[in-house]
Amino acid sequence: MRGATTGEPARLAPFVVLAIALIAVSHGAIFTRMAVAAPFAIAAWRLGIACLVVVPLAIVAPGDGKFTLRTIALAIAAGALLALHFGTWIASLEHTTIARSVLLVSTAPVWVALMQFAANGRLPSRAAMLALAFATAGAIVVGSGSLGGDAALAGDLLAVAGAIAMAGYLLLSRAAQDSLPFRGYLGIAYGSAAAWLWLAVGATGTQATGFDATTWWALAGMALVSQIVGHSGYNWSLRHLDPLYVAVALVGEPVLASCLGWWLLGEAVDWRTAAGGILILTGIAIGARAAHARS
Repeated sequence: MRGATTGEPARLAPFVVLAIALIAVSHGAIFTRMAVAAPFAIAAWRLGIACLVVVPLAIVAPGDGKFTLRTIALAIAAGALLALHFGTWIASLEHTTIARSVLLVSTAPVWVALMQFAANGRLPSRAAMLALAFATAGAIVVGSGSLGGDAALAGDLLAVAGAIAMAGYLLLSRAAQDSLPFRGYLGIAYGSAAAWLWLAVGATGTQATGFDATTWWALAGMALVSQIVGHSGYNWSLRHLDPLYVAVALVGEPVLASCLGWWLLGEAVDWRTAAGGILILTGIAIGARAAHARS
């Protein structure tokens, strides 16, 4: 495992950070529901506020590492995919439930596996294929409930688009961080994502001001908790763990987010979402075990 030092605490640190990040990110859907604003505005403020914290740190103390044109370009491209992820996923929450949205957006491991296969030409292991089968079956079950409604189907498709964008982001993030320092990478990637999202806000004429106090608090919580703590924790763990392992671990988010949605917002979880969720999480467990065995 790259970057690890001798001793059990050092070897466990990436897993602890990943667990904390998972809890933080799982609140993102709750904050999104609380924010009364358009998806592009929510995503732009999420990354924009995060940049107010990350970019100054990256400039003052970028950390140890080497900046090259290649890795900077990779970080900028990763930021574009991060912007696409948030734009599509947040939009999905306007059309479908928290449980369905986070279950489908968390199929990112499936897309990571397919992208890695496309890149290196090697077939996934049997365990990876089994994990893929369970996750795909689960996504079909979850999505089957939207066949009678165009709005719900649109929400499901947006969530899947968010999953594909996140898969690409994880792979580019790992590649960029091969030489870029951590804080330097965050400054470039988050700055790129924020720039793309604010361009989208301007191009579409989306309202980005004049919100009520609850919305501003939700936007701040999304930026500081879900983005700074959550996604930054994911990025740090990518420096030590395989992208596929990080991706499969993230699918714990549907369980936490669905529970939070039920507890805080009273959103029911229908049988399709529950059944599909079990299949998806089974696939994630298989994939996580296989990835851990390789690390």
